[in-house]
Amino acid sequence: MVDLILKNGQLMDPKNGLTGKRGDIVVKDGRIVAVGVLECQEAAQILDLDGLTVTPGLIDFHAHFYSGGTNTALEFYHYLPDGVTNAVDAGSAGDSNVESFISSLSERERRNVRLYLNLVSEGLSCLGDHSENVNPAYFNEMKILRLCQDYPGVIIGLKLRISSEIVEACGTTSFAALRRGIQIAEKCGLPLSVHIPAFQGELKELIDILRPGDIFCHVYTPQKGILEDGNVSREMERAVQKGIILESACGKGHFSHDCAAAALDAGIKPDIISGDFTRKTYHYEPSISLPYLMSRFLALGMCFADVLTCCTATPAEKMGMKDEIGCLRPGARANIAVFKRELGEFVFSDVRSSKVMGHERLVPMLTVWEGDIVYRNGEF
Repeated sequence: MVDLILKNGQLMDPKNGLTGKRGDIVVKDGRIVAVGVLECQEAAQILDLDGLTVTPGLIDFHAHFYSGGTNTALEFYHYLPDGVTNAVDAGSAGDSNVESFISSLSERERRNVRLYLNLVSEGLSCLGDHSENVNPAYFNEMKILRLCQDYPGVIIGLKLRISSEIVEACGTTSFAALRRGIQIAEKCGLPLSVHIPAFQGELKELIDILRPGDIFCHVYTPQKGILEDGNVSREMERAVQKGIILESACGKGHFSHDCAAAALDAGIKPDIISGDFTRKTYHYEPSISLPYLMSRFLALGMCFADVLTCCTATPAEKMGMKDEIGCLRPGARANIAVFKRELGEFVFSDVRSSKVMGHERLVPMLTVWEGDIVYRNGEF
């Protein structure tokens, strides 16, 4: 007998050829064992998902869940009711506290999350009181290298913030910190995730410095970023061609409808749609949740298949977990989300109170995490 059968759902996993046709998913021992239109069999639990859309569990590639070591982070478990089953912590911890962070995670969390190590020793532990010290003179290269060697597959990249107000307070410049960060990332053999809003210098030089596979965070920021005189810089075409990863990381203040609309019109689409939530932004306007952000990108004209890929297959690959998570296929971990694709007229706001009208909203109905139902909407 199997543990769980999800029947009659509209299966969506574009990377594996599932485009919304009705089907079933069978789960046993925390794994997906069968996908498709299947014969009836005995199960500990059978759920009829008629009219609902079944997707891989969502992945928030820009999260903060070092709750015991920072002022603003969430617990990972907070994400589960939104269909988020996997996440990457985006630099909450640095070399002085990352081992404490890792030891604070449960075994199940360790299997399902990954970390970007902040180049600053204390990470973001003081965020909310003051910014971190990004002066590269204080980057502890030797310790960072050792930690990346000691935790392969857990630490999957490095993180750096280069906004002008941060670097000026530390007596350095955006590109001085960035160039040093790139040097260390190169020695570690890892990508660098870069918080770019209001950086100093020219976009051309920023794109020159970043390598293929590095993460361009907050790509649709309303602050200084990818726009020049209201238009998307041609440098962003070069960024795409170069293989720099464009991440939305919307957060509270890092997303502008005007910037995103201009970029999408110019073909500058996100590779990854992510949240950047904290205790003071999660479930608050204007970001609310990852399904809400996905719905906002639908309102801006992206198709559901592309939006879903930005929250499943692509981040799974960047985590080194392709075919293990972010997919609906036999043998994969049974991390599954179920949504109602509610139709109507829905208004989405950004940090500047700009509004767009959408006609679809994703409502989380069920979350399966390693085969266990960890959230179920009371509607069914």
